[in-house]
Formats: sequence, C-alpha cells, structure tokens
Amino acid sequence: MKTKIRLFTLLIGLQLFSLQAGIVIENITLIDAKSGARNGQTVFIENGVIQSIGNASESNVENSQIIDGNGKYLIPGLWDAHVHLTFIPEIDHETHFKLYLKNGVTSIRDTGAIISKLQPSLNFIEENPSTTPRLFYAGPLIDGADRVYKGMEPGFPNLSIGIDEHSNIRGVVDGLMAEGVTFLKSYEMLTRETYLELLSVAQENGLRVTGHVPLSIDLEEAIEAGLGGMQHVRNMDLACAKDADNLLGKRQNSLENEASLAGSALRTQIHSAQRYYAIDNTDDERCLRIIKKLSAYGVFQTPTLTINTFDSRRFYADSKWRETYRELPESAKNNWMEGSLSLAKIDATENAIKFDAWSLSLVNKMHAEGVKILAGTDTPIGYLTPGYSLHKELELLSEAGLSNLEVLRSATITPAEFFGMEDQMGTIEVGKLADLVILNEDPLESISNTQNIHLVIAKGQIQ
Repeated sequence: MKTKIRLFTLLIGLQLFSLQAGIVIENITLIDAKSGARNGQTVFIENGVIQSIGNASESNVENSQIIDGNGKYLIPGLWDAHVHLTFIPEIDHETHFKLYLKNGVTSIRDTGAIISKLQPSLNFIEENPSTTPRLFYAGPLIDGADRVYKGMEPGFPNLSIGIDEHSNIRGVVDGLMAEGVTFLKSYEMLTRETYLELLSVAQENGLRVTGHVPLSIDLEEAIEAGLGGMQHVRNMDLACAKDADNLLGKRQNSLENEASLAGSALRTQIHSAQRYYAIDNTDDERCLRIIKKLSAYGVFQTPTLTINTFDSRRFYADSKWRETYRELPESAKNNWMEGSLSLAKIDATENAIKFDAWSLSLVNKMHAEGVKILAGTDTPIGYLTPGYSLHKELELLSEAGLSNLEVLRSATITPAEFFGMEDQMGTIEVGKLADLVILNEDPLESISNTQNIHLVIAKGQIQ
C-alpha cells in the first residue's frame, strides 16, 4: 500500500522534476488577492517555483523561455474546490484534467469518490505530473446507514460509505488517511451521535470535515463541535427558519425511516417538506447569529452557486454553453445534449427562482460577515462542463456581491487556506509554487475576463 506521505506528495504535486529550463514572463501586471495589482513586473520561474519578481529591466536570465507579458495580466492558478472525478464514468479523468488546465484550473478538490474508482486518476497524475492539475481528495462521502449515494438508484452512483454508532470510526478515518485523503466529506444521513464522534476523531488527526450538515443535528451544535466546512450552503435554510427547532424534531422523526425508504428518497422527501417552507419563514436575526458563528469558528463555505441555480439559470438551455459539450467523450456529449435539449423545454419554476435569490443573498450576507468563501461547482453534475463551470461560478459570486478581487480570492488563496497551504499557494510571491494563468484582459475590470486565457502554467510547466 502506498504510504500517506507518498500520496500527499502526489496530490499536492511537489514531485521532483528533472531540472527545468527557466521561464521569464516580462513586463506583466500581477494580480492576486493579497497584493492587488502590480504593474510592469518580471517573474522568473524555475523548477516549479517562483524564483524572483522584479522590474522588467531586471530580466536577464540565460537559457530561459521568454514570454512577453506586455498588456497582459498574471493571476495565480485557479481552484475548483468541489468536483467529482468519478461521478460520470463516461467522462474520464484525462478529459477532466485537460479541461481544467485549459480553463486555468490548476488545483481541484474532489469531494466524494470511492478510492478504488479514483485510483486511475491518482495513477495518471503520478505518471504525468507536469501535465495534470494538483488533486486533493476526501475519498468517499461518509454517510449514515441509510446512505444516499450507494449506487442503487438512478442518478445516485456509489460514492459513499455508511457508518453508525456501532462503527469503528477511528478505524475508518485511519484507513482513509492511509489512502491519502487530506480532508473528510460528511453527508446528510449521519446520526447526530455518529457525526459528533466523526468530528472529534477528525480533529485529533488534523483533518477538516466539510460536506452536508447532517439532517439530524442543529447547525450551531455542529459548528461548535468542529465543523470545518459546508457545501452548497446546504441546510442553512433549515437552520435559519423561525421554527428551526420544530423542523429539526420533525427531521429526526423522519430519519427513523419506519417506511424503509431508500436514503436518496428519504432525503428528497425531507427537503421537499422543509426547504421552501423554511425560506419563506426565515428568522433574519437567528440567521445572522448563525452566520456570525460560522465566521467566528472559521467554517469554510463552498456555495456552488452553479448547482444551486441549476433550475433557474438553466445554463444547459444556452446553445453557447452546449458547445462546451463537444470537448467531452462522444457518449457523454450525446447524453448531455439530449438531456439538455429536453430540460430546456421546461421553464424555471417559482421555487427555483426563489432558491436562486436566497442562495445569492445568503452568500452576500456571509461574505459581509467575513465567512471564508471557496469557489466550487459540483462538476460534472448538472451539465456543468469541467473547467468551464468554474468561470460561471466566479460570475455568480460576483453577482452575489463579492468584488472581483474577492472573487479571485475565493478561487486562489482561500482554498489554499482550507488545507493550511497558503504559504505555498494562492498568491504570486517568491518561493510560491508556479501555478499561474496569463490573461489577455484585466479580471479586476470584469471577472468574466478570467475566461480570456493567453497561457496556463501548472507546476512550473507551460501547458
């Protein structure tokens, strides 16, 4: 079995390459969320690391590839902090990796996959270290006994394991760490007691637990117990309701599952009964208290606005968006095209529009209170093409009220902070890993300019 150390080296992409020729990017404007914009700079890269930054006149490095940066903008490599490499088998890992790098996404965080199914991706990265993004992964979703993603119902592939009060949770976590995971992903059907024990064991091992807050627990209790992150702002709606305690009691009763429903069906039933009622009955004071607690406890948020607005923005109904499907394998392209054209005939519902507005408003309030926001998309779920979907997420975060520089932070510095790696990644500084994107237009003028890519450098290599 591969050791944890070896896998950690693999996933963060710190492989020792043979000595590389240097790269000099001359007379370019640097933009990152720490230092803002710096004009007329020259950046020297060698062996995967930024070696120096200075004025254009200081550029005189022999045996280096020279890139003219005049009129262009250099930003740190982008992250998609919520992907599923194995969700749709027809979209292979090579396609994923190619599309991420093409779109300037140099690091990805896989938030749910059975390790054996993820192994080909890990092997490919090990064999092709200089032409693949950095991969961080949680392994399987850690769900309850009535797990949602168990591969038994259409649309719910096997992504999870199930644990309960009889499980050896410490052994489960130790096993996942031995497989190279560097964070854990919890899911909604966990019992309160099991979830609290998982949080405790994870903390002992220095792992953040992110995911869906279980339906069985009060969100504030989860925050105080060590919740590390949330995805899709899931269950904030329930926690902010005027009668949140009553709704929690009803959920706990439903989770007894006397009808022996499949976990996927039971979860859907609960959300259908409570989500829009809760949104219509929000207690603003209670919600602000929870948001402030999220900020105070440092709970990272990955809103995945691209998936929250799936039924309202309907990207799949846009013929220009469907053009991105051409870069998928033939079977996936055909399936996506057929499904998109069928869904495009259905208008957005009132609830979909309501959930869209609620999601963006909540992100705005969270950001205002200093909650850490990560850019992530849930690709390839929801016809969200890998790589391309990240730029949609950036646009939605901008619409939610983040400044363009703050949006860049969500896709650069903040994901690095989640892993405690901000001293290595996320900004353009001497000594940082050379994951960089050269843009033709200024992203501070419009966040959509992150899509106008001139060149991508990943792990110090021009892609």
